[in-house]
Amino acid sequence: MKHLFDKYKHLSIAVLGDYCLDEYLWIDANLNEPSLETDMVAYQCVKRETSPGAAGTVANNLANLGVGNIYAVGFVGDDGRGLELCRGLDRLRINRDNLVQTFHRGTNAYTKPWMIEPDGSKWEMSRIDIKNWTKTPLEIELAITSNLRNLAPKLDALIVMDQVTEENCGVITDGMHRVLTALAREYPKLLIFADSRRNIGQFDGLTVKGNQFELTHAVHGLSNTGSDNPVKLASDPSVTRTDEEIASACEALQERNKRPVICTMGEKGVRIYSESGTTDVPARPVTGQTDVCGAGDMFTANFVTALAAGADMKTAAEIGNTAAAICVSQIGTSGHVTPEMLAL
Repeated sequence: MKHLFDKYKHLSIAVLGDYCLDEYLWIDANLNEPSLETDMVAYQCVKRETSPGAAGTVANNLANLGVGNIYAVGFVGDDGRGLELCRGLDRLRINRDNLVQTFHRGTNAYTKPWMIEPDGSKWEMSRIDIKNWTKTPLEIELAITSNLRNLAPKLDALIVMDQVTEENCGVITDGMHRVLTALAREYPKLLIFADSRRNIGQFDGLTVKGNQFELTHAVHGLSNTGSDNPVKLASDPSVTRTDEEIASACEALQERNKRPVICTMGEKGVRIYSESGTTDVPARPVTGQTDVCGAGDMFTANFVTALAAGADMKTAAEIGNTAAAICVSQIGTSGHVTPEMLAL
C-alpha cells in the first residue's frame, strides 16, 4: 500500500464545483446568557474555525493525502467569506488560479454551531446556510469553462462536485454538463468523476458516485413516502427504496454512461457497477459517537486518488471506505485523513 501512496505526490487532480466556506462555532452552554433586548438566549461562542467546504472539502482531503498538484476550479464572491476561503486554500497550497473571483456572486457558506454541554458532551445545532438564489451569469460560466479546458490536458483526474441543489445557481450549470460530456469524449483516458446531491443522472459519459437514494432518484424519480410533506431531496429520510430499484437504476446509468457507477450504501458499504459486473466492498465498522459530515467527500477524495495512482476499483473502494470510517469518528469536523492513518 505504501508504494501506492508514494505515487500521490506525482498526481495532478482538479476539483471543479461549488466552493463554500465551512464555519464551525463552538458554544459553551455554561456561558450562555439572556439577551437584555429580547430575553432570548444569547449563545456565547468560545471558538470559531473555518475551512474550505463542499468542493473545498474534497480539495482539502486531497491536500492531506499529499497529492502533488491540486487545482480549484469554480467561483467565489469578492467578499469577506471569499477572502477567508481563498486564504484557507492558500494554506493548503491548493492552486486557485482557475477560481474566478467575482462581485456578481456571493460566497456560499455553511455555518455549523456546536453546543458544548456542562458535562463536556457536544451536539450539533441547526445549520445556517448562505448561498446564491439567482442563476449563475453566463460570463462566469464561460470563464470557468475556459479555465477547465486549458487545465484538462495537465490532469490525471478531474473531480466534479455539484453541491448546489438550486437549478443553474452554482458552478455545474446546464452548459457545464455539456462541456463535461465533451471533455469526456475528447480525453477518454482522463478519469472524470462526478458527485451530485440532486442531478447525478445528468453527467453523460462520466464515472458517477451517489448514495442509493440519489442514484435511484436519477432513474426512477422520487419514491412514495409515509409522509404528507413534499420530498425535496432524494436522500430524504422518509424515502424508501427496494434492492431491485437500486440495482436497476445503477445498471441503467452504467449502461448509458459506459462508465462505472459507484453506489454508497452507508453501513452496508459500497457497490460498484461496471462492464465486468458488480463488486461489493464492505464498510469498515465504526463504534462510539459518530459524525457523518464529510464522509462522502472523504470517500471521493481517497477513491479517486487511489484510482489515479493505479489502484483497481476494488482496492480504491476499500481505501475510500477506510478513510470514511476514520472520518465519521472525528466529531465536529469534515475529516482529516492522511496516508499514515490509512496504513495502520
